[in-house]
Amino acid sequence: MKPILVEEVYQLSGPASISVPEGTSLQEVVARLAQDPELRAIFLVDSHQRFAGTIRRADLLKWLYFQLFGKLGVEKGSTGEIIHLAFATEAKDLARGDWRYFGVKTSDTIQDALERMITYGDAIIPVLDNEGKVLGDLRVTEILIKALEFGGTDQPPD
Repeated sequence: MKPILVEEVYQLSGPASISVPEGTSLQEVVARLAQDPELRAIFLVDSHQRFAGTIRRADLLKWLYFQLFGKLGVEKGSTGEIIHLAFATEAKDLARGDWRYFGVKTSDTIQDALERMITYGDAIIPVLDNEGKVLGDLRVTEILIKALEFGGTDQPPD
């Protein structure tokens, strides 16, 4: 059986992410999300336009809560986390992941993509070219759409 490749899946729906320079202020990131509530991911790019990380909505929510109320909320956090949130001003301050490990390439299989999604706990990951530049995003919903075409299997018929 032939494996399903990312290139067959990642453009089944429109994009659900934006790419911003890693030095973008967190206030601007919040404003962009507020303007387009359909966005599901914020990918950061470096000065060479390579993927430099992603901001999880949960991390952005923690930062926003801290900015508004001066505490972490219901969670108990370490002193290091409090200091981190207190001094975070740019997108890169909340980012995680890098282009060598976090994203997938169009030639990767859906199995590779799902493994990364599970490892990083994200339902959306960047699709990157060989230089690490963002081509688009891949969502678990797109994988589900493709899986339904084949009766829920991971593999299409030969």
